[in-house]
Amino acid sequence: MNPIDIIGIGQGKEDLTSKHLKLIKDCDVLVGGRRHLEMFDYPDKHKIFITGQIDYVVKAIKEQMNLHKIVVLASGDPLFYGIGSTLTQYFEKNQLNIHSNISSVAAAFAAIKEPWHDARIISLHGRQQESFSFARLAGEYKIAFLTDTQKNPQYIAAGLIKEDLYNFKFCVLENLGNKNQEKITWFENIALVGEQFFSQPNMVILLSRLKENSKFSRETHIGMEDSLFKHSKGLITKSEVRCISLSKLKLTKKNHVVWDIGSGSGSIGIEASLQIPWGQVYAMEKHPGRILDINHNIQSFNCHNIKVLNTAFPKGIEDLKTPDRIFIGGGGANLEQIIKAACDRLAPFGIIVINTVLLQSLETSLRILKEYKFDPNVLQIQVSKSNSKSMPFGDRLEALNPVWIISGSKPKDLK
Repeated sequence: MNPIDIIGIGQGKEDLTSKHLKLIKDCDVLVGGRRHLEMFDYPDKHKIFITGQIDYVVKAIKEQMNLHKIVVLASGDPLFYGIGSTLTQYFEKNQLNIHSNISSVAAAFAAIKEPWHDARIISLHGRQQESFSFARLAGEYKIAFLTDTQKNPQYIAAGLIKEDLYNFKFCVLENLGNKNQEKITWFENIALVGEQFFSQPNMVILLSRLKENSKFSRETHIGMEDSLFKHSKGLITKSEVRCISLSKLKLTKKNHVVWDIGSGSGSIGIEASLQIPWGQVYAMEKHPGRILDINHNIQSFNCHNIKVLNTAFPKGIEDLKTPDRIFIGGGGANLEQIIKAACDRLAPFGIIVINTVLLQSLETSLRILKEYKFDPNVLQIQVSKSNSKSMPFGDRLEALNPVWIISGSKPKDLK
């Protein structure tokens, strides 16, 4: 049985090495898309055209591979959203020889002379999926789209406009690698993209820019200064406490669902949302005045995945997505009811974190979590910070209120 050689063409025939060309010349069966096969004038070779019916292609290759040398031609790099990735699902790895080449994304960023190790890559090509959620891109700053005839540059531009995401420079790259037809077009105004015609194949690259009247950059981080948040009467989870509280939430997946109960200024929910760009944060706060602060902060940090609820928990939570993580930063006299309702709705193995400065609330939290078999952990934080006021003979530290952080994980068999 002969191994199958899967060769990436790169951006064109000129990207193939002498080794690649010899494998193609010496093979008996050549497999590829019509555009690929037309590059090689070998009338003596049996050709298998790759269409949408991949099962037919796989069957044809299996029938031929025992007696013939087979080469499969792939666009760009075979394992980058290519036919190579598909064939690894149907053949043993020892039956495949993968010959890598320049991917379309590498070529695109090289063409605009922009590093791409920090880019987010999104393939819309040939995906039978629901409409892409462009709201997820609010926190991104460098994005490459692989397009097709339906999910094309116009589709991307319309999605950005719908979500009010005008904070990107929009680049369309057409026919990369074809010296006679290659075209690169930049748009400062995304609305103009819908008025243009673009030839296939093409790619789209988005590069973010700061909003003209915004003092916030995309360089957000965990534990941002309290002064960056609008808050009332100091009702904010302080920066140092916020860092540790978020670490206890263990936001390990980018699509987690988080409930922030007693949101206050929204600082916990906002910094959580930065860690779960494909997830959802529900910020729940019963005081209307604080809702204004939360919405102001969400807008300032351009958070797309936070929904604010002006409600006294647990009212109005019936239709919310099941939370993977719950943070409780306020509760007052109703803390026991709040913790019980939170435990009931939390997903199995989900984590709950409760912050309090009151000994009575600490006792309530531990008692309820033990009742629900959460095996809680307790941590006390005492933070002292340098004081801006000068002393006669030196400097001193000013202590913040000590905070209890109680956390626990929901057992799978909790009913």
